[in-house]
Amino acid sequence: MKPATVTTFRPPPADPGRLRTLLLRIWSDAWIWSAGVQALGSGMSLVTSVVAARLLGVAGFGAYVLVHAGVVILSTLQYQLVAGPMAVAAGHRTRSPAYFGVVARAALGVAALIGVAVALYSAMLVEGFERGGALPIAAAVFATGFVAHDSAKRLAFATNRPRLAFGCECARHSLFALTLVAVWSTHGVDAPTLLASSGLSAFAAALPVYAGALRARSRAGLRRAVSDHHLLLGRWLVLVVLVSAAHEQFATILAGSWLGEDAAAGLRAAQILLGPLLVLMTSIENIVPRRAAQHLRRDGEIAMATYILRVLLMLEIPVIAVCVAIGSYGADILRLLLGKDFASFAAIGTILAIGPPLTLAREFGVIYLRTTRRTHGILTAFAASAVVTLAASYPLIAAYGTIGAACVILLGHAVSSVVVLFLVAGAVRHVHSRSA
Repeated sequence: MKPATVTTFRPPPADPGRLRTLLLRIWSDAWIWSAGVQALGSGMSLVTSVVAARLLGVAGFGAYVLVHAGVVILSTLQYQLVAGPMAVAAGHRTRSPAYFGVVARAALGVAALIGVAVALYSAMLVEGFERGGALPIAAAVFATGFVAHDSAKRLAFATNRPRLAFGCECARHSLFALTLVAVWSTHGVDAPTLLASSGLSAFAAALPVYAGALRARSRAGLRRAVSDHHLLLGRWLVLVVLVSAAHEQFATILAGSWLGEDAAAGLRAAQILLGPLLVLMTSIENIVPRRAAQHLRRDGEIAMATYILRVLLMLEIPVIAVCVAIGSYGADILRLLLGKDFASFAAIGTILAIGPPLTLAREFGVIYLRTTRRTHGILTAFAASAVVTLAASYPLIAAYGTIGAACVILLGHAVSSVVVLFLVAGAVRHVHSRSA
């Protein structure tokens, strides 16, 4: 009797061509590089905040937070006028190098103006020039570098160079780490040196992106045409920011000015818990507006709405999961990251963790309204939010302190999200009824 034959399973040989195709797809996929940029940016923002909290203490960290809040507000204004309209314009049709040259010059000019504005804000609200002016000057450097670098990344994505944007982000954080270590080992670190080091590193990392864009010559009348087009797309959204889009930063500034720098530090400490969500939520700004505009151009508004809804549902699940974890383990995370003095702010993190699922849906709604040029509806939504937020700010903060400030932030998000989604639903129903 012959012995039984044992058949050994052997996996099929790897196909080098298929592997090469997969790697090429990953290499050229803008989504992956966008997620990488946001992951690196959010991760380093978390690291910087942790370092600042541990090195500066609660009061020093509060001063750092107040400067940062002012920069974020003005940077958001810049995005709505310069970088945001650029992403939509690049999605509608191919733009010339001269167009991007005009945008790059505008971005640098606005960054310089924001630096001056933040210096004045810091001198009036945080620390005046009577102490030597170190903090206002450092705040100006930080603001200019922060805004210029943010615009450079968005410029790289708009010109279909996502890997350059990732390299720009890597260079920024590498330079910052080297600069901070050098300063810390020789002079020690305080809030001004931390801000100045961050701003200089960001500006230096952005220079290669601007060097390429600024080489393009501007045609006669192009600057005026670009300005008019960007104002058409962004003018209402600037008002949105002014009335409520940056209300988290306004609430932080109000709490810091009314209750002291410790309150600002507490709000920022709680917001650090939400840092990983920025990987998902802010990555949409580099890709989704352009692709939504492409879907609208090629297939119409219903196809664009379907695309936006599909991406939104894909992102909401991990966002909700992270928020549940923050609500459960916030105190332990704060104690581990920032020290025992910050663990008492965990209740603020629990309140703020309710907001991200709402704001993610709102941001996708804003993309829909902006791409279809219904930007007046966005202003309506945030104006309603602003009225409610302003009416509730004083009584909530006066009665409940930093907990009240967190409730103000959540209330503003909730009102604007509900109104934006209501407007989007109405617009989609109108399109369906027209096509029926």
